[in-house]
Amino acid sequence: MMVDPEKSEKPDQESVTGIIGRLLQHIVALLEARMDLTRQEIRGALRDVAISLLLLVAALSLLLLMIPIAVAVLILVLAQILAPWLATAIVLVIMVAVVATLVLVARLRLKRRRLNFLTSLREDWKAIRQALERQR
Repeated sequence: MMVDPEKSEKPDQESVTGIIGRLLQHIVALLEARMDLTRQEIRGALRDVAISLLLLVAALSLLLLMIPIAVAVLILVLAQILAPWLATAIVLVIMVAVVATLVLVARLRLKRRRLNFLTSLREDWKAIRQALERQR
């Protein structure tokens, strides 16, 4: 039996092209699977972030609700030693002092920070106006 060289090369070429085609299909399938996995990971991460933010908001809300209770407890404790009106006045003075201190610190921080972007915006506006006047 004699083997035709053209026929023997053709099946080899088809098998190589078939292998390359299947390899490309597998690569595409692998990339699609990787994209799906990435999407799932991103969705999971976003869900975890959303749940964490919700829990933080709930914790902050409870903390804000606890402040009046803490003030009431402080007044009641001081009322055991002092007259109730005096205990309330002392707590009120302490709270006003804390608020005043916070406001003063915030005001000092704002005064210290100069808003340079406003001056730079003014300079830019002047430069734009001058350039437009030159073009006329």
